[in-house]
Parts: sequence; structure tokens; C-alpha cells
Amino acid sequence: MLENYSSIGGRELAVFFTGCDRSRAREILEHLERAVEELSLYFEVQKPKGLRAILATDRKEYERLVVNLLGVDIEIPSNPGRIAQPQKKDLVFLAPSAYEEDSTYKYDPAEFGRLVFHETTHLFEELLSPNIELVPCWWSEGMAVYLSEQWKYFDQLNFRKPVLKGLIEARIPDFEEVNRRVDLSYDWGWTMVMFLEHTRGRDTICKAVLQCSRGNILETLGITRGDFESEWKSWLRGEGKKVIGVKGD
Repeated sequence: MLENYSSIGGRELAVFFTGCDRSRAREILEHLERAVEELSLYFEVQKPKGLRAILATDRKEYERLVVNLLGVDIEIPSNPGRIAQPQKKDLVFLAPSAYEEDSTYKYDPAEFGRLVFHETTHLFEELLSPNIELVPCWWSEGMAVYLSEQWKYFDQLNFRKPVLKGLIEARIPDFEEVNRRVDLSYDWGWTMVMFLEHTRGRDTICKAVLQCSRGNILETLGITRGDFESEWKSWLRGEGKKVIGVKGD
């Protein structure tokens, strides 16, 4: 599957690439090393071994690797917004050299680093979770956006803007809306994870990842949905605004 690829790194962490993408491979290796180091410390686990990142040269190669290497069923032709896919211990990225022809994104070094951290967070969650298939989208994507710090920036993925707008206009979606809609899971899920960490501590995040076997994060944490929604919204309107950086109050 990767016969025509070169690689850098080692057995614990390797990046596979072809053609002119060696410099990007070095870059992604540095991002992965940092992400693995920080996430291992955050979850208090040993660094996982055997992680691989593969840089696909174009959209067709990206689709081939996602379907045949990762075993993930995606629509083909795939959405030009798709540029990364994690599965178990592998990460497939559309190489930035292909963005102009095969993606809606423009390469930005800092933003790319945050993307790598986001996807590595998904790998950690899958490795640590007792039943990753049942974990809700708001939790997985919220945690990845929060821990990667994508929420701090006005990146092309725009996770910050909807929350700032919602807080300024006093329009916070209900928990069930966020739980039901994938777009809101990305936009607001990170505020839920942030709320839990700031009010109950990092150990609460770790507990949810390590012990959620039935797909109900709140049940795992012993919190009713009503209490969670009330406390989350109240925190967002008060201390959360300061943490997130809402101005004009």
C-alpha cells in the first residue's frame, strides 16, 4: 500500500511521503512529536508506539489511502474540504502541495500545526476509549478543537467566530441541538469541554475518555443533562466569556 513512499522518523512515529513533500514531512513529524508529547502528559499515559502519518500527493491518492489503508468509507469524489482522516494508529493528510488543485484550503504553517494536533487528539481518544464507536460527535470534535487550541484563532475552519457571535448576541444553542448537529458539534462542542475542564478539572476529561463505554459522556460523569446545560450556559455567560475573550461587556 505504501511501497512507493519514503519515510522519516522511526518505529514509534513515522511520516510517509513521496516526491517533493520531504520538507512537509519533516514539518509534520515535528508537529506530531509535540502533539504526542503533550497529549501523553495530558492523559497521563505512555506515548503510543507505531503511529504513522501519510502525506497523499493528490485527492485521488488521499481517497485511495482513506478507503483502502484506513478502511474508512467516504464519499468519492470526496469533499474538497476533507484534508485529514485519522483511524487507529494512522493519519492520512492531503499534502499541502496539493491544496491549490485539490482543496478549498490555503496552506498556513501555524494553522497546519493545529490541524495535526487536532487529528492526533482523535488518535489518542480512539486508543484510550473503551468504545469509540459510541462516543458522541460533540465530545470528540469538541475535545480535538479545544486541546489543539484551534478555538483561539480565526482559522479557515472558523471554530471561534460562531461562538463569539453567539455570546455577543446572547444566542447559545441548546445541548440537544449541539448533540444532534455535526456543524454545531465543531462550533460549540469545544466550549462544553472547556467548561468541564475549568469547573471540574482535567481529571474529568480523562475520566470521560477512559470510562465512557455506553456513549453517554454526561452519564459517565454523573451529571444530568438538565444540570449540565444550565451550568454550561451560565458559565459561558459569565466566566466563560472572559476565558474565551469576548470583548464589549
